[in-house]
Amino acid sequence: MKPVSKKPCYIFTGEIKSKLKGFECYLQGLGQDKSTIRQKSNYAGYFLNWLENEHLQPQETRYNDLLSFIDHCKLEGNSKKLINSKLRSIRNFYRYLKEQNPNITNPAANLYLKGETWKLPSNILSFEELEKLCRAYIATDNRSKRNKVILHLLVYQGVTTHELKQLEPSHVKLKEGKIYIPGNRRRNSRHLELKPFQIMQMHEYLNEIRPAILNEIQKPRPARKPGKINKAQIENRLFISINGSENLNSSLLHMFKSLQKINHGILHPKQVRASVITYWLKNYNLRQVQYMAGHKYVSSTERYQLSNISSLQSKLERCHPLSREK
Repeated sequence: MKPVSKKPCYIFTGEIKSKLKGFECYLQGLGQDKSTIRQKSNYAGYFLNWLENEHLQPQETRYNDLLSFIDHCKLEGNSKKLINSKLRSIRNFYRYLKEQNPNITNPAANLYLKGETWKLPSNILSFEELEKLCRAYIATDNRSKRNKVILHLLVYQGVTTHELKQLEPSHVKLKEGKIYIPGNRRRNSRHLELKPFQIMQMHEYLNEIRPAILNEIQKPRPARKPGKINKAQIENRLFISINGSENLNSSLLHMFKSLQKINHGILHPKQVRASVITYWLKNYNLRQVQYMAGHKYVSSTERYQLSNISSLQSKLERCHPLSREK
C-alpha cells in the first residue's frame, strides 16, 4: 500500500513546548539562524510527539525505537531527505540533553538513511563558453565594473553567491595574489589563487570603484528614506549594492539578465559553479578540487564527475537496508 502524504503538524502540547524552549536556547548558543532553529525545533517536537504517543521517554529511547520512528515517517509519506533532516534534528536534541545528563544515550548517533536521491549537475557549460562570456561582458560604469569583478570570481574561483556576500576587503591578498574565502557550516574556508588580470582588476576595484560606490550611496536621494542604509554593514562588505542594500540578490539578478543577452544558455550562479567544478575535475585531482570548491565531503565533489555519471546514478539509487521498502 502506498504511503499517504500528510501535511506535517507542528502544534505541540505545553509539556513538549517546555522541552523545546531549552533546545531552542541551546541552538541559539550555537549561533544558528532563526529559520534553522525553527525547523530543528519543529522536527524535534514531531519526534517528542511520536514518543509521547508510543509512551516512551527520551532517556529511555534506543536505536530500535528510532527504526520504528523511521517506519512511522515513511508511512506519513516522508521522503528520505526529510527523514534524514529529522534524524539530524534528533541528534542535535540529544546533544542538548547530553549537556544536562552526560550519561544519556543518543539513539540517533550515526543513524542515516542511505540512498537519498542527489540532484545531479545539469546544463553544464564548457569553460570556453564561460571565458567567452567574461570577455564579452563590457564594463562601462561602476556598477558593471563591479559586476565584472564578481563574474570573474564566479568563473575562475567558483565562489557561491552566499560566499560573495561574506567577502570583506581584507580577504583580498593582493601582494600574495590570492583571495580568502571564509567557511561556513556548509563549506570549508580556502585560499585561492587570483589570475594575474584579476589582481590588477581587484586593485582598481578596491582603490577606485568601491570607494566611488560607497561615496555615491551616502549621498541623499529623494526616494531613499534616511536611516535605511546600514553604513557599518556595507563598509565591511567587499561587494556593495548600488542602492545601499545589504543584500546582493537584486544586483546578481540584474547582472544575470545582462549575461543572458550575451549567452541565452546562462541561467544562474549555481549553473556557473557546477560548470567550473566540472572543468576543474578534468584538470586537477579529486582532493584538489574538493579544496578549491570548499566541499566538506569528497562525495559532494564526486557528483560533478560527469564521465562517470551513469555509474554514479546507479550508486545513488542503491538503498541502504534501512531505506528499502519492506
